[in-house]
Amino acid sequence: MLILVSPHISRMDGFVVSHYLARTRKCEAVFAVDPDYALSPFSSRMLNLYGNRHNHTMVPLDSSKPLALRTLLKGLRDGTDVVLFPQGTGIADKERQWKSGAYWLAKKSDCDVLTLYLDHSGIIPVVSVDRWTRNSYWLSLHSMLARANAPK
Repeated sequence: MLILVSPHISRMDGFVVSHYLARTRKCEAVFAVDPDYALSPFSSRMLNLYGNRHNHTMVPLDSSKPLALRTLLKGLRDGTDVVLFPQGTGIADKERQWKSGAYWLAKKSDCDVLTLYLDHSGIIPVVSVDRWTRNSYWLSLHSMLARANAPK
């Protein structure tokens, strides 16, 4: 299963999603994390401690290197749940669009897609919508939205 989380505008989002998945879905997942954040001494220690608590794994993923997604694709094909923040890095820009990597990963893996939407209206973000879809439906919906939002 590919788990897509949006919007990603807080450094707390990963911790919230990790806790949510462990509590409600009882699943173990691989989280794709910005390499600058994942490799910093303090952040990596916090991510690994929290991830281990919920049986999740944190993997640095450089969104500027397209081949990095192949690691996640292999995990999906092996039956591992993968959490991806499809807006990528740069959380200061709240209006940024989804990157094409989420679409590519869904298309290549042919896995089910769970989209989690986060509500950031409070001090701590919460999962506000949990929408599960079959991959073919998600891909057709994404294609329609991409065509509708394409520059004219």
